[in-house]
Amino acid sequence: MNYRKETIAIGAEKPFCILHVSDVHFSAGTTHAHNALVTQDIVETASNAAKPIGAVCMTGDLVSRQFTEESFADALALMQKLRGIAPVLYSMGNHEFDWPAEKREAFLRELEDAGITVLDNRSVLLEGIRFTGLSLPQTIYKNEKGSYSGLAPVTPEMICGCIGTHTQEPTVLLAHSPMGLPAYAAWGAQAVLSGHVHGGIVRLCGIGILSPERRFFPRYTKGIYREGSCTMQVSAGIGKFRIHNPPEIVCVELT
Repeated sequence: MNYRKETIAIGAEKPFCILHVSDVHFSAGTTHAHNALVTQDIVETASNAAKPIGAVCMTGDLVSRQFTEESFADALALMQKLRGIAPVLYSMGNHEFDWPAEKREAFLRELEDAGITVLDNRSVLLEGIRFTGLSLPQTIYKNEKGSYSGLAPVTPEMICGCIGTHTQEPTVLLAHSPMGLPAYAAWGAQAVLSGHVHGGIVRLCGIGILSPERRFFPRYTKGIYREGSCTMQVSAGIGKFRIHNPPEIVCVELT
């Protein structure tokens, strides 16, 4: 598991370090033994972070849309272990919204009962920094027919409809898809944490090749991107098929 460090200036009163974890993708295709090894790797990497960690931010696709009950049990165990390191903030991705509604609601209750903060279009303040989880409509990921043509663009108006207008505090937006960076910046976020693109699935010469929407050479795949006064950190994630594209956890220092 790769461990990277990034710094984002957001006007925080004092430095605040977070661990960004994304796209774990426990699924019907991953065994309990595999999930346990991934959990061990994530927790050991997080535990060995060089600086004190103020929060762990999970930006969606913890469990894939094809799942077993074991997938959820293993995901809950991972989140509980991370909760032993620092407060865990969880924002959902597109796979979570493909689960049956009753399953999603039951799992979110389990997470909350375990002390995980679920940010489904809501915010929490930590050390004067507002962390906001953005759950965008599924139409930005798939159209009504379930394919990837004619997807809805992310707009500032769409964001306001989900989470309201920007407030005065320095804000970190947990937004699963990085494709909305211009809208996130126009809305007023100082920092954005995203995943979804899995680093481009295949990386050659540091370039991500393919997005989950079957688009070649997506604009945002891994690392730091800037739009005006907004900085976005995109994680290559942990699960799913990948080539020349190791799983990663990113330590982001907010300054």
